[in-house]
Amino acid sequence: MSHQPENFSHHHADGESEDKVNGLDLWRLSGAQDSESNSVDSFTDNILRQGSMYPETVTPYERTIVQSLQRDRNMSSLDKFITLCESASSHYPDGHPLKATVLAQIGSALERKGLENEALGAYERALDGIVDSNSLRFISICFSRIGALLERRYDWLGEAEDLHKAIWAQEICIACTAADGEKLDKFYGYLLNSLAARWSLLEDKEDLDRMLSYAEKAIALNPSNARAQYFLGVALGVSYDHHHTLALVDRAILAMQSTFSYSIPRDRVEILTGLAKSYYRRLEHVRDPSDASACIKYLDQAMECGKILSFSLHLMLIDCLETIFTWNDDVQCYERALSICETLLVDDSFSNSEWCSARMALGGTLLAPCEKGTLSPVPCQLEKCIQTLKHVIECTSPGHPLCGGYMPYKQLCIAFRFRFLEIETATVEEFEYAISIGRKAVELAPDERIKASCLETLVFRQALQLSSLRSNDTRLMSTICEANLCALMEDWTGCIDAYTIAMEAVQHLTWLGLSVVQQHRVISQSSINMNTTGRHAAFAAVDSRDSGLALEWVEQCRSIVWRHVLNLCMSMDELAGVEPTLACRLGEVSNMLQRGAYFDLRLGMEEGSLEMEKQQRYCFAEEWEGLLTQTRLLPGFTDFLKPKDSAYFTSSIVLGSNKGKVVTFRLSQMNEKLATTLQTRLRETLQQSGRPSRDARASQIWSGHAGHDVMSNVLSVLWTTVVKPLFDFLDLELHDSLSGSDPPRLWWCPTGPLSFLPLHAAGLYNTVERGTKVYEYVASSYTPTVSILADISNQLSEEFSGLLAVCQPNTPGQNPIPKTEDEVCSAVQVAAERGPVMNVTLLGNDDATPDADPTQPLESAFMLAGDPKEGCPLKLTKIAERANTKADFAFLSACQTATGDASLSKESVHLAAGMLMAGYRRVIATMWAVNDSDAPIIAEMVYKYMLSDGKADSGKSCLALHHATASMRQKAGEKNFMSWVPFIHYGA
Repeated sequence: MSHQPENFSHHHADGESEDKVNGLDLWRLSGAQDSESNSVDSFTDNILRQGSMYPETVTPYERTIVQSLQRDRNMSSLDKFITLCESASSHYPDGHPLKATVLAQIGSALERKGLENEALGAYERALDGIVDSNSLRFISICFSRIGALLERRYDWLGEAEDLHKAIWAQEICIACTAADGEKLDKFYGYLLNSLAARWSLLEDKEDLDRMLSYAEKAIALNPSNARAQYFLGVALGVSYDHHHTLALVDRAILAMQSTFSYSIPRDRVEILTGLAKSYYRRLEHVRDPSDASACIKYLDQAMECGKILSFSLHLMLIDCLETIFTWNDDVQCYERALSICETLLVDDSFSNSEWCSARMALGGTLLAPCEKGTLSPVPCQLEKCIQTLKHVIECTSPGHPLCGGYMPYKQLCIAFRFRFLEIETATVEEFEYAISIGRKAVELAPDERIKASCLETLVFRQALQLSSLRSNDTRLMSTICEANLCALMEDWTGCIDAYTIAMEAVQHLTWLGLSVVQQHRVISQSSINMNTTGRHAAFAAVDSRDSGLALEWVEQCRSIVWRHVLNLCMSMDELAGVEPTLACRLGEVSNMLQRGAYFDLRLGMEEGSLEMEKQQRYCFAEEWEGLLTQTRLLPGFTDFLKPKDSAYFTSSIVLGSNKGKVVTFRLSQMNEKLATTLQTRLRETLQQSGRPSRDARASQIWSGHAGHDVMSNVLSVLWTTVVKPLFDFLDLELHDSLSGSDPPRLWWCPTGPLSFLPLHAAGLYNTVERGTKVYEYVASSYTPTVSILADISNQLSEEFSGLLAVCQPNTPGQNPIPKTEDEVCSAVQVAAERGPVMNVTLLGNDDATPDADPTQPLESAFMLAGDPKEGCPLKLTKIAERANTKADFAFLSACQTATGDASLSKESVHLAAGMLMAGYRRVIATMWAVNDSDAPIIAEMVYKYMLSDGKADSGKSCLALHHATASMRQKAGEKNFMSWVPFIHYGA
């Protein structure tokens, strides 16, 4: 063949039909690729038409043969037809308009007989016989058939040369086809399929670019072309595999999703599996469990449509099921993954390498509960895991790519680590074998990032050197292990160096591209306990006599997600003075990320809309990181949006008895076990007494309950083990309440289980001796982190603009709170008496009741009436999403507004902390349900004190609560703990 695409101009003779060239129905001629039954009828019809045009060429005998072909389509008839066409061809001289047509008919008949090589020759002869430049339609079809035959031969024989020729023929076919041609959509599909095959074979970047270009051309030609959308998704997915750019796989998902609107049922299975693969690619990039769920969903739908999953798709499904188990503790997903592994192992149709891969998948699945720590490792399952992975290693050559290469060695090394934790003794031989397996994993690892991951189980220092911010989990774990090793060896310099790197890695533990809910989940699901890490790092800093560094590190390991959210709210004014364009764009992107921080909690969003929100957030997160990097390159902005150091804290607030310095003191009598025990006892007592709900009966239940004894005991233990030793260390003196002076302020910032204990009320309540209670020394406040307190202290106070009072005595679906109207009315009356020009807005009867959700703290909400059955929750997520720089003070006097989730205690997630994060500078909240008759009294006294000078001053809110609770103790008795202990102050 000598034809090239540029040899043919694109036009037809005047009056010529789009479907007919040289008197031949060419669409029927090309039908072999679209349908294998398109030949004989069209052949006979064409010959009869030719007979009418050139009667001298068709003898009576030939006419009889043609008529018999119409009735009988067996091989004998095809042979006769081929003979007839060969005879007819020989009658035509070169250049005759029918000779090429008859040769093409011979090619089609040979295809019907399965003689594809001979068919190729016939089509090539047909092309060589063309002399009419108006025959583009015919040329296009011939090249289409040649491309199809060559591609089919490549599928059989695997010869790359056939694939090259197929692509060449298909490109000529498209070049010779009219832009509005009826078959152009399919021609693009055939070419894209061939290019995808050659990319898989050679991984030539040029093929990747051509795939994308041709797919986009096909869609531009026909946006409803489902096949083109599908191949665009395939091309983008392959391009992602090459470039690892998140935007590519996002586009691939959108392209695949758009095919559903236009696809026909027979294409649906292919589209579903393509979508599953695209979501799986993004799962590996972002580790968002919703992508694992989507992958599982589409694979399940494909199976419902009759798809028999390939081996690789089964492995993909297993990995996604393990991901959901790891994130959501979904035991059903774990059990399904195990079942699929077992099913694969009994399938004898797989090759040896596939069988080994199935065993490796089983080993990884059995290992998942150990790594997760949710299900207790079953010794027999752990042993089965070890034996399974050993078998994989024994049955394959080292590093066999189809069996995971380094992966079975790494997984086996991890399994041995868990095994050594479970047994009291292990032999030297077992340790040596485990070490040799780990070294083999390092040897086989394909790049430094994976080598670092493998080294994590062996040599922490080398793992640290090889890891980077891309492999942040490995980097963090390696530095922590290195720090622990240095501490054991009393190498404090090495320990500090390791923790310095670890604290940098902590800042990248979560990604802004994830929603706030997902970021919290990343931290709670992490194998690294951030609270413990911060505490150990602080111990190391204290041992190195650097108390300021200890404070910094404790802070950096707390409220990580909140700090991300707050970074998005930071003023860009200083940056705008240097780089206004950069500041403007960084501010815009920050606003967009802040608005979409809770997109996955919006109800009623369609899948497509949720996907678009997610992709948009990914793009903004990547842009935000790039802009931040640019900003930190500017002079004076090196530490822009980095965690604050101790100098910032001490310049904003006073810490300890030595002003401007950070001091440390060890609580030798308190430990985590004791704190957890106190917390558990108090929580159980509150639940038994009905304190989770605030109503008129709560006080009566408590009065007849042993709760007084438990509370008294908890408060006395806190006094003797935490507060009294601390006060002695700080040389705090008793405050004379009769002097008229204000007591000193003290902010509690507890961590771990201490976070939910009433440190502000600690004391000995079985004695009247002075100097045995916290309130006799200080006015207590709380803060979720020191940094948020410092930020609030540095803010300029806004001029008071009015008071909004909200009450809800009867929220639909919630327990009634009878006294809320009295509570709000008393506050409004005080405001009217003390500030006649004050703007007071009252929302009554149908407005708000706080509802703290301890299992999903970000779902905690104020219950607003509206829906007569359910109420309307104003969630913490919505409050934080609408941060208000002018918000100053909030009094949350209902139930459990300062109660969070133990699993997120290090993140300080509850309504009170959320109000601070949303911009409020001061908040009065309750640790648990309060007596309904006490709340109005406390509220009235607080507002009277705050308005004592005739204008509102929320800076007095802490002292106002201090005096209000003191009055309540005088009225109800200090042992009536429920009347005053629940009320606490947060903020400046």
